[in-house]
Amino acid sequence: MSDDHGCRGWDRLGSEVLYSGRHLTLHRDRVVQPDGTRGTYERLTLADGARVVPVDDEGWVALVEDAFAPLGRRLLHVPGGAVAAGEDPEAAAARECEEETGRRPGVLRPLGRFHPLPSRTSAVTHLYLGTALRPGTLRRDPTEAGMRVCWLPLDDAVRLAGSGQLTEAGTVMGLLMAARLLPTCPTPAGG
Repeated sequence: MSDDHGCRGWDRLGSEVLYSGRHLTLHRDRVVQPDGTRGTYERLTLADGARVVPVDDEGWVALVEDAFAPLGRRLLHVPGGAVAAGEDPEAAAARECEEETGRRPGVLRPLGRFHPLPSRTSAVTHLYLGTALRPGTLRRDPTEAGMRVCWLPLDDAVRLAGSGQLTEAGTVMGLLMAARLLPTCPTPAGG
């Protein structure tokens, strides 16, 4: 596994499953490291993700606020979730947006994709800009029972991302990428 620059990569000699659950599988691999020494490496198998930045015709973005058990607190973030086995990432983004916000994007535009934790998983998150929003149906799962939708002008959401007040990686990336594609929202008089 070497790249175009002649750097040696990782060679996997074997692997064992330490844990397999509903959302992840934990592996311990026997490896040859880039420096040629043998060792072990733990990695996760996770489903890919799909996230959408839903922006209405007035330039307001729908963010959702939800509790995250590992963090022990609530975060404001763009709608999204796992891509089911065999599901198209764009379809997953539209589904997640509708389930979490009650709005279905009529148009989805790819913003890109990223590896949220490349040192531990090969999972990819797909980002989309959702526009032409129309009414849909909320279908939150039990873990999202306390979720709420927060509408903000896109420019305000971008400022929150830039100031570090929004910290979820897909949200920050999605907002910054969406803002590059959309015209800025006018500031109301007196605002």
